[in-house]
Amino acid sequence: MERKGSGFGKIIGGYEFQINYDESKKPSFRSDRYQFTVVMPNLNYNVPQDVPRNVPRNVPQKKESNPLEIQILNMIKKDNKISTEKMAMTLGISSKTVKRHIKDIGIVRFVGRGSNGHWEIIDD
Repeated sequence: MERKGSGFGKIIGGYEFQINYDESKKPSFRSDRYQFTVVMPNLNYNVPQDVPRNVPRNVPQKKESNPLEIQILNMIKKDNKISTEKMAMTLGISSKTVKRHIKDIGIVRFVGRGSNGHWEIIDD
């Protein structure tokens, strides 16, 4: 806590910068002897979304190359024994994120266990 009451301005200021903000959606604060309540209205409620209609189903989509996935593939090609933790440190992300991207790539698998294992890139 920086100083008493400093969070009120941060909450209201954060709301005022949003696209869907208007005065009717301003956060409200209430307190009594036993509790303190902050009501933060959903700024996306009842806002029309750009939802496409009459879209054909089961249309194959070309997957765009993700720069992060390309970096992960390059690291594996350079060192097939690299750990997800080392990849995460190099990329500045969590190892869980690295694992998720490896799963999304779909052509990479880990063979073996722990430090004795290695990565393989499956060519179709």
